[in-house]
Amino acid sequence: MGPYPVNHVFGVQVDLINFLSNYHKIKGRRSVRRYLQRLRMVDDKLAGLQESLTARETEGVIPPRFVIEKSILQIDDFLMGPVEENPLYTSFVERMTEAGRFSKNVRAKWENRVKQALVEIVIPAYQQLRTVLELLFLKATDDDGVWKLPDGEAYYAFLLRTHTTTDMTAAKVHQLGLDEVERITGEIGVILEKLGLPAESPGKQLHSLMEAPQYHYEESEKRSDQIIEDYQAILDEVNQKLPEFFSQGKMDEIIVKRLPDYKEPDSPIAYAQAPAMNGSRPGTMWINLRDPDNIYKWGMRTLAYHEGIPGHIYQMGQVQKIRGLPTFRRTYSFNAHIEGWALYAERLGWELKLEDEMSNLGRLQALLWRAVRLVVDTGIHVKRWTREEAIEYMVEKTGLPERDVTTEVERYIVMPGQACAYYIGYLKLLSLRQKAKATLGDSFDLKAFHDMVINSGSLPLTLLETVVNAHIDQAAGFKAGVLKR
Repeated sequence: MGPYPVNHVFGVQVDLINFLSNYHKIKGRRSVRRYLQRLRMVDDKLAGLQESLTARETEGVIPPRFVIEKSILQIDDFLMGPVEENPLYTSFVERMTEAGRFSKNVRAKWENRVKQALVEIVIPAYQQLRTVLELLFLKATDDDGVWKLPDGEAYYAFLLRTHTTTDMTAAKVHQLGLDEVERITGEIGVILEKLGLPAESPGKQLHSLMEAPQYHYEESEKRSDQIIEDYQAILDEVNQKLPEFFSQGKMDEIIVKRLPDYKEPDSPIAYAQAPAMNGSRPGTMWINLRDPDNIYKWGMRTLAYHEGIPGHIYQMGQVQKIRGLPTFRRTYSFNAHIEGWALYAERLGWELKLEDEMSNLGRLQALLWRAVRLVVDTGIHVKRWTREEAIEYMVEKTGLPERDVTTEVERYIVMPGQACAYYIGYLKLLSLRQKAKATLGDSFDLKAFHDMVINSGSLPLTLLETVVNAHIDQAAGFKAGVLKR
């Protein structure tokens, strides 16, 4: 969760709404009753949240001012307007209708009960939480890093170990980031030259390409629908190519959906939702279309590979099928492994020859973005960078829009260390693949390597390396035995 249970990125106050609106299924009377029961427990949930805030405040753990301010704005958006427009009501009505099992009179009865629960319990609970946050805001400061917290340096070191599953210090992570930013920037410069574009300031050139009209969707009523359809087409295409690299083959189903309005302002550009373990819901790639003008076509493939196939959704879907793996191993994940895999999946899309030079530029920009994270995250939480300094550095190096960068940097502030897991996990996967290839030579089997990585479930990087070493030893022993015979 990080140090701040109330925050505008993944705080309890917004995740609770998301869970009730999107995850709670409405199939019959029992599921409707359970939904109503959950609504009636919201005040207890938020009361416990307030106790947590008070306990943290006593220990000197108070979020930065902007975090509290944006969380209050989220609550205001939730409370704004009549109850009939509240997402917990409108989503319930929609799901009841889709279920097709309720008569008009029965629907009206349950809808009235939901409205009553919202008016009597849910809305007052959120109003009370808002009051608590207003008081907390008066005590907050503009210091953004966890260095300001009691034992902040030790706490951040712990978070780095937890998220990266390595013993890398903040200083080593920061330097690694600086080195990789320089290296990838050089690669981007080479591609820009191939394309006949200026390469002196790659970040500025990337920004110019992102704003070039020919790479954007023309404004129309159906623009958002077309973006969703194009993402779906990318995923469907790569899905057909998976048998070339994976013995598990294709996914049965994957869908792309737009984020709900209330989640768009402070959510990342996209994220993955695993398939339901019981098969009732397919893997879903959620797209943030708060500003469709920010969608540039040469960056879409990399994002689809990362979140969808062969990235998060593919990996999570395959893990659910592993026989003999305890349930907690199918659902619990280590950031460095799963996020490292998603970056590795971006590279696989390129290796599958599904990208032209422009899309490959998108891949390298995304890789640069993750390397920049190493610099920015440690910069904020150890070197005492301000939020503004971090945003400026990231915009300069990556060329990404300031609004998206602001969302990213604010995420690093409320989730210290988590963003460092991506690139470190990616480098480890690449090094393990190279080790296996160098050791086994012609006997190296990429499908077998992927099977081993996926079928082991999510692991700390140290254990993943142990698994890969055992795979190499077994394969080398088999090879030696065959040669001997």
